[in-house]
Amino acid sequence: SSHFARPRLGRPGIRLPLLPPRLAMSRLSERETYAPLGGQRTSKLLDGGCGEVLPAPVPHRRGSIQISKELVRARRQSIASNDAVPAAAATEDKADDKAEAVVALAAMSAPAAAASRSSFAALVGIVLADPISILLLAWPFGCASYFRAWGDSWTFWLNFCAMVPLAKLMGDATEELAVGLKSEAIGGLLNATFGNAVEMILTVQTLRAGELNIVKGTLLGSILSNLLLVLGMSFFAGGLTRHNGKVMGKEQCFSKEAALTNMTMLFLASATFALPTVLFNAESMNAYSPEDKHHVVLSASRWCSIYIMSAYVAFLIFQLGTHAELFKSEEGEEEEEDAKASLSPTSAMLLLFVVTCFVAASSEWLVSSIDGLVDSWHISKAFIGIVLLPIVGNACEHAGAIRMAVAEKVDITIGIAIGSSTQVALFVVPFSVLIGWVLGQPMDLEFGSMDTTVMLFAVLIAFSITTDGSSNWFEGWMLMIAYTVIATLYWFVPEAPLAEVA
Repeated sequence: SSHFARPRLGRPGIRLPLLPPRLAMSRLSERETYAPLGGQRTSKLLDGGCGEVLPAPVPHRRGSIQISKELVRARRQSIASNDAVPAAAATEDKADDKAEAVVALAAMSAPAAAASRSSFAALVGIVLADPISILLLAWPFGCASYFRAWGDSWTFWLNFCAMVPLAKLMGDATEELAVGLKSEAIGGLLNATFGNAVEMILTVQTLRAGELNIVKGTLLGSILSNLLLVLGMSFFAGGLTRHNGKVMGKEQCFSKEAALTNMTMLFLASATFALPTVLFNAESMNAYSPEDKHHVVLSASRWCSIYIMSAYVAFLIFQLGTHAELFKSEEGEEEEEDAKASLSPTSAMLLLFVVTCFVAASSEWLVSSIDGLVDSWHISKAFIGIVLLPIVGNACEHAGAIRMAVAEKVDITIGIAIGSSTQVALFVVPFSVLIGWVLGQPMDLEFGSMDTTVMLFAVLIAFSITTDGSSNWFEGWMLMIAYTVIATLYWFVPEAPLAEVA
């Protein structure tokens, strides 16, 4: 035969093809490796197959075929290079796989890192960007004044200034959390609950100190400042701002239905404040001693507080659920569409928790210094409660309402001013009564004839101005004058009649 004999592989059933010598040599460079002449050959597959020991090739019958040393050397170099190619390729593949894994890991971690940096930058911007944040420097000084006994006046005013930006930060954190949760119902509930968190914290600290008249004055002052001062300044500024080149005869319109719904709830709250006072002064109560009369009014106040809080829950269902469209305006919808959370819900909750701790500490130090301030500055507690303390929680909110009115977004102004008054009257006031019950303090709804009369007249004035669904600068001026008259009245209220009832 002129061909190689068919050799067998070690594994049965697999045979090598019959090939001429030169073609076999070329194939060997691709698939096989030969041992030295006269020995055995090893088939080494490039795909990683195992080597098989084969018998030496059978020479051709015409003569012995001798392969030169040069050919063997060249063949071996070619085979070595062919063996190195798969190894290098495998190494490159492994390196590529590692590089791809690193890139994928970086791609996965990049958004998280970017989000973390973005959230931190937003947090720093919320805390430090507003100019009013400079007042945060008063907090450590207020803390030092309290523990180093610098005097009650310093402690009061330093903590008073520090709580203004803290109240703003608490409101910002609440809004960021509401937007980040991406739920209108939960967001509205958060704003309704924590929108007056500063007043609630201040109320708790004042109740713990037993200053019940200051608690009542602060709550009443918060209602009056929102209803008269904030609404009046907003109408005044908005009415005198040029819109489409017009100031003369300018009228700003808003949702009459939403405003009247809030005013109706304020009438209900006013009745709740007035009726315990009527009960306390009723002729049928004259048979009781003052202590027994207070006990009867206290029991009635606690039951009425539960009823009022249930009315507030129903109001939230009405406002956020069944009749939500009634309280929405075009500019309000635009604000909601454009609103994007700068903080993640976790960051917002962390900020809310930290600011709450700072507010709780400042409010405790502030309340503890009221008596010393009254003695040194000769300011009545009634004026502190009605005029000064409401500024702490409402100053930044007041500025926001005025800014919205100037921007021709009066519905948002109404929601801030009248809506905040409604929240305080229907939620914070009964909350204070129930918390006083828990703390063992006799907090009731008997605000006294003077406070009740002031409350009713304030609601009547605001109702008469908002009933037509439009406003102008003159109506704002009247509201501001009404607030100024009330503030002046409480400035001259003597301290002796406001002594706590034993």
